[in-house]
Amino acid sequence: MGTYSYTFVSTANPPIPLISVTLKSPRSNSAPSVKCQGILDTGSDCTLVPIPLLAKVRGKPKKGSVRIPFSGQMTLGIPYEVGLVFDSYEHSSFQVFACSVEEMGELLIIGRDLMNHHRIEFNGQALTFTVF
Repeated sequence: MGTYSYTFVSTANPPIPLISVTLKSPRSNSAPSVKCQGILDTGSDCTLVPIPLLAKVRGKPKKGSVRIPFSGQMTLGIPYEVGLVFDSYEHSSFQVFACSVEEMGELLIIGRDLMNHHRIEFNGQALTFTVF
């Protein structure tokens, strides 16, 4: 369990709930891992990861692709299996969707598919959130 402060990414935008996430190869403790930042996006159904991060951790691509609405337009999402650590909780196998860096930048978008595994309380007035 941890309590985190919202992060100011730029002065032009309001603060956002940002959390460190560790991506890993699926079902493996000895493979490469990478620490990255993810935005908790309660409006997103699925978790999106930039393709270069999935390559670094040797994520396993799954068959098919889906069209995902992102920033007012449709983008192509390729399903991948990865391991990840969110707060202090480890998921040895979790499905995410790969998207290009050009479309989404270098931050993960953490959707409700991952957040629904946890109890998360947002306190907008205090600009904090807690993961239980």
